[in-house]
Amino acid sequence: MIDRLDHLVLTVRDLEATCQFYERVLGMQVVTFDHGRRALHFGQQKINLHLAGHEFEPKARHPQPGSADLCLIAAVPLEQVMEKLTASGVAIEVGPVYRTGAAGPIRSVYVRDPDHNLIEVAEYVQAAEPLAKEAAVTEISRVLQQRPPGIMGAQQVGEFGILLPLVKMDDGKLGVLFEKRASTMRRQANEICFPGGRAEKSDESKWATARRETSEELGVPPENIHFVGELDWLTGPGRAVIYPFVGFVEGIADMKPNPDEVGEVFVISLERLAAAKPSTYTSSLVTEPEEDFPYHLIPGGKRYPWRTGKVEHLFYELDGRVIWGLTARVLAHFLERLPGEGWSCK
Repeated sequence: MIDRLDHLVLTVRDLEATCQFYERVLGMQVVTFDHGRRALHFGQQKINLHLAGHEFEPKARHPQPGSADLCLIAAVPLEQVMEKLTASGVAIEVGPVYRTGAAGPIRSVYVRDPDHNLIEVAEYVQAAEPLAKEAAVTEISRVLQQRPPGIMGAQQVGEFGILLPLVKMDDGKLGVLFEKRASTMRRQANEICFPGGRAEKSDESKWATARRETSEELGVPPENIHFVGELDWLTGPGRAVIYPFVGFVEGIADMKPNPDEVGEVFVISLERLAAAKPSTYTSSLVTEPEEDFPYHLIPGGKRYPWRTGKVEHLFYELDGRVIWGLTARVLAHFLERLPGEGWSCK
């Protein structure tokens, strides 16, 4: 979805001092645009400058000089950068050191600009000398660095996006919306859950999955479902990977739940849920190999010391309803993230 960074904004105390530093020391071009605004141009990007106390709108919620930490890739060898820094009287705070950039290993030095922002200047480096001689290893490294790490086996067993829906109640307070699955459902009929389902190839992200499924199940337009935040991932039955999100859903008075999936919809106030204490029970996990398991291939054979474990199950009992399983785990995880007593639910 996103291709590249076009520009960013630095809030500075002294426009002239900032321009002189980046132009004289780092070779950027100072440009003027929009009736006197200043920016620092380099490559195909630029840094727009805001004077502290006189920022342009819209701006960051808490603009603060000296709070930035930037990494710039040099167009010349790092040694040449270091010589220029030394000649300009700029102290190298750290480096040269090896770090990991967006596209692979980099070699960096760190300096401070006039506002004491941390500026990292780096160059991409080839693989370490032993690896550089091994073309196959270098190619493997390139392939691995081009892919984001994920959860092993997730695509084979299924990836699901679910939504914990926050809604506004009649009294103006926030509540959490729950579904009771239709009695005709093949799996988990009549159980209480959050909306969600399996990711599809057309989904741009797991958030898109959760949003689409919520829209389909509750019968609300996707534009009424707003991203609030993401919770920790978890594994479900059959090693399926669950990606939970928190969203704010508008217009629930006009929703039309899908009767093939949803038997009932209800809301419990966030304040009440935060005060509730779930009951906790455990069950044991035991490995039971199939009859044709090749015991002769593992040390100890049938006496192999398989690891055992326990699973914690949470139960919320509210208004004659029972919330348990993955829904209770996600709910408890969300509630643990909330501020302490005294926070406002409005």
